Amino acid sequence: MPQMPTIHLMQPIATVSVMDAGPSPMEPACANPESESRGPRADAPDPESRSQSAELARLLEIVQGLAGGLHQLHEQTLVRHRTEIARLALEIARRILMCKVGKGDYEIQAIVEEALQRAPTRQNVVVRLHPEDVSRCQQLQQDTPRSPFAELEFRADGSIGRGECLVETPKGIVRSFLEEHLEHIGEALQKVE
Repeated sequence: MPQMPTIHLMQPIATVSVMDAGPSPMEPACANPESESRGPRADAPDPESRSQSAELARLLEIVQGLAGGLHQLHEQTLVRHRTEIARLALEIARRILMCKVGKGDYEIQAIVEEALQRAPTRQNVVVRLHPEDVSRCQQLQQDTPRSPFAELEFRADGSIGRGECLVETPKGIVRSFLEEHLEHIGEALQKVE
């Protein structure tokens, strides 16, 4: 019996597709009329070719089982690592964000305006900010006295971080905190398939 070939791969197998093996090299694809005249049933497989066909069928079944197992393992690995990948992406975003905030590389006006868009009303609004951000916002008020930004009351609050704000209105409070934004991003990453 011939020795089975061995295949050496440079990388692990990511996906496997099993194609129809087609006719065995020992079995002709179609009967040859000339061969029938030479002997008694030349198209009938001899015992050795039947044995090889059975062996090929058995190997094909094994390969299909392995392909199914590999696919299942691949899916399980993705599910297990999805949470870890989301956590890692979130931690990278947190570090980049904290570095930018530490350097003062953010637009406090855009942060306040985004929070104001979510506010239930625009009347009697008090915006609480980190003390360093209050001075920047007050400067913006002086530079643009006719803008809606100029009508806001800014208060320093040491419990609020840089690049964050708390908008108080008579109808409710809107928070714009970095950790809350990161949590929302993390939840969204968890849902991605």
